[in-house]
Amino acid sequence: MPQSSSSATAITVLVAEDDPDMLELLRSVLTDEGYTVLPARDGHEAQALLEKGQFDIVVTDVRMPGPDGLALLRRAMASQLHQPVILMTAFGSISDAVQAMQEGAYHYLAKPFDLQQLIEVVGNAAEQIRELRAVTGPQGEEFFPIVFRSPAMARLLAMARDVAASNATILIEGSTGTGKELLARAIHRLSRRAAGPFVPVDCSAIPETLLEGELFGHRRGAFTGAYHDRAGIIERAAGGTLFLDEVANLSSQVQSKLLRFLQERRFRRLGDSQEMTADVRLISASNRRLADLVTAGAFREDLYYRLAVIPMEIPDLRQRPEDIPPLVYHLIRRCNQEGGYRVEGMRREALQALLAYPWPGNVRELENVVERAVILRKAGLIQTQDLPVHVTAAAAGEREPTLAELERQHIHRLLAEHGGNRSLVARILGIDRRTLHRKLKQYSSS
Repeated sequence: MPQSSSSATAITVLVAEDDPDMLELLRSVLTDEGYTVLPARDGHEAQALLEKGQFDIVVTDVRMPGPDGLALLRRAMASQLHQPVILMTAFGSISDAVQAMQEGAYHYLAKPFDLQQLIEVVGNAAEQIRELRAVTGPQGEEFFPIVFRSPAMARLLAMARDVAASNATILIEGSTGTGKELLARAIHRLSRRAAGPFVPVDCSAIPETLLEGELFGHRRGAFTGAYHDRAGIIERAAGGTLFLDEVANLSSQVQSKLLRFLQERRFRRLGDSQEMTADVRLISASNRRLADLVTAGAFREDLYYRLAVIPMEIPDLRQRPEDIPPLVYHLIRRCNQEGGYRVEGMRREALQALLAYPWPGNVRELENVVERAVILRKAGLIQTQDLPVHVTAAAAGEREPTLAELERQHIHRLLAEHGGNRSLVARILGIDRRTLHRKLKQYSSS
């Protein structure tokens, strides 16, 4: 079904294919669907168009003169992190396509493929671009600091966009280093409070004896050393968003006062008898599950339900490995800008080592590893030896998969994506249903 003019005309697709007839067919089909198409007859023309950066989606053949599809993938990711790259490949070079998926490609099509399949894949990619635009706003990537490619993060960010307009309290849970404050900042920027302050507070960094005064403020003489009236953090966040990180560390006394504030939107400064009000939207975060702490009697149940009106959870990095390649390119680019380095990317072996590592420190640990590698390499491509030993050791015992194993992974992935529809998967693979059935039977017996 053709895209509506309002939704597709703003989407530009770069198509790289060295077969003139195939290139014209792809251009014609995608143009009829309402997309703006930038055709490239080989890798050189495609790279020149990539340098201009005026595209939303890349559809490229894997094997062609000049820079091949994998090189274009890396170049596209180095300059346009969120733009989906779709690879087209002959069945015999599926190993290249699987490698491309590991390096961050959005999808790949095994030739010969049905044109309707191409339309569906490009349509899904275009919908992702539109969803991202809805989240990021006109300022683009600098406005929205979260880099992602995984469906899990796409769903989380779509939820962030939906809840940002409300004033409901939000609880963000996730392991250390997953980016809870980044998500909170994104929600603030998407909200009607974006012009107001975003005030972050690390509840684990302020001594328990001082935290109450820091949050609610104090009157002169409230305690030894209180020589002046002082506004608290809640007052300074008025009209904006207060972000309480590691909220599980709040003492029972502060929990009680915070609960009252959330219930009545009123509070008192320490040493003051007069109540005050503040228009504040509260987002809290914890690297421990508050529900478990409630069960253990370590956190107030009534406060938990006030904080978790809208609960959100950021998955660990090891649960979304497809986010690693775009994060790596984003971090390389940032290090280049800040340090004046000229690192272009990362060799396949080094990236595979990062994909094999479990990342207990999540994105924060990845950031440290990439920064170290950029500083050591300074220019060119990051090598495996630029990575810490404990990271490369995770991949040391791994071997390259065989073609049969890659084929098996490919078929099972397609079945999962298409709800187990064997007839559709057989058409995508360019084989008949009986051949697919025979292969699946072999897999189940091996």
